[in-house]
Parts: sequence; C-alpha cells; structure tokens
Amino acid sequence: MPTSRVPGPSAPSRSESTNSVPNTPKRSGRAHTDPVPATPQERFGAAVRARRAELGITLEQLAHASGVSAGSLSRLERGSLNPSLQSAIAISESLGSDLNELTRPAAELTVLRRDEGPEYVDPDTGIRRKLLARPVAGVELIHYTLPGRSTTAEFAPHPAKTVETFHVITGTVVILTDGAELVRLDHGDTAQTPGDRYHRISNPLDQEATLTIVTTIPH
Repeated sequence: MPTSRVPGPSAPSRSESTNSVPNTPKRSGRAHTDPVPATPQERFGAAVRARRAELGITLEQLAHASGVSAGSLSRLERGSLNPSLQSAIAISESLGSDLNELTRPAAELTVLRRDEGPEYVDPDTGIRRKLLARPVAGVELIHYTLPGRSTTAEFAPHPAKTVETFHVITGTVVILTDGAELVRLDHGDTAQTPGDRYHRISNPLDQEATLTIVTTIPH
C-alpha cells in the first residue's frame, strides 16, 4: 500500500514536531492520569495518538496519508482495534516514525537513592565517581565529586562521534582535551564536547566541585 506523510509546512522528523493544535483547551485544576497501556495493541494505539497530537494533525489527515479510515484509526487509538502489519507500517510511516519506535514498551520506573549504588574513590586524589543510570544502550549518566585542586586521570577516547555533556552542580571545573584546556565551567554551566579524544577533568579551586556527565556513544 503506498503511503505518504501527513502534509505540513515541512517533513516531520522523529524528534521534532511541526504544527501545534490551535486553541488547545486548558486543563482543569484537577489532576488526571491516563492508565498505562498494558498490551502491545494498546501501546501502539497510545503511541499513535501521542505522535499525532505532537504533530498537531487530525484523524482525517492521518487517514488520507496512510490509507486507513478515520474510524479505524479512532478505534486503534483507543486500543480496541488490532491493525494488520501492512496498516501498522503505513500509519507509522505517515507519522514520520518507524513501527519499532511506536511499539516499543515503555521503560519501567527505576530509582537510585542517594545512598545506593557503588561509588568508586581514587585513593590518591579522593575523586569520587558514581554511575547513576544507563537509560538506553550507549548512554551513561555519571556523577563526579572532585576535591579542591584535584585532576582525574586521563580518559581514553571513546568510539568515534561519541558526545559528552558536562553539567557543573557546584564549584568550577576545567575540561582538558589532548592535554590542553578546552573550556572552564562554573556552577550551573553546561557544555557538550567530543568524547572521542583524550580528555580529563580538573578542579582549579580550593573548594570541592561536583558535576554530572552524560556520555552518548553512537551505535
């Protein structure tokens, strides 16, 4: 079945929305929580509804682009219709997504308390490193504590096109790459740098510095 993307001012990517729905009614003050989709059929319907809302398009527009009737799409979004594989692919492509993206199970809640999880301490410098999370493959969130005037050992380059995002919580740090200063960051500052070069982190001041690093390795 030939498919087309829903018309709009530009072709939507998976990570950006296009038009917003005008005059969206305000929510009432009462909190509302939608039930968590339990079955693959319900998950797919909820994902289609969310993606359609993100793009700001109507059921009729999606029906025209995908070749699936608006009535069937409405039932699908409510979780009461299990579409054929051909229809599911057509709907996904029309939304600028792929089928795997729209059928992926939601991540389970994971909580790491402050006093939980292993923390590694360098006996020579007192620098502390704690892995906080690995939310998806190739992504790590790490917390560092650097005593005053301390510097980490040199980190070997990560794979090509790796990106590291540094956010300083307290104090000041200097990011060095290939032995030279790249950037100085004060508390509240954030920097995104290449992670595929030799690098280290230094605390140039007397007071302790803390920061988080998100390492994103392409795969």
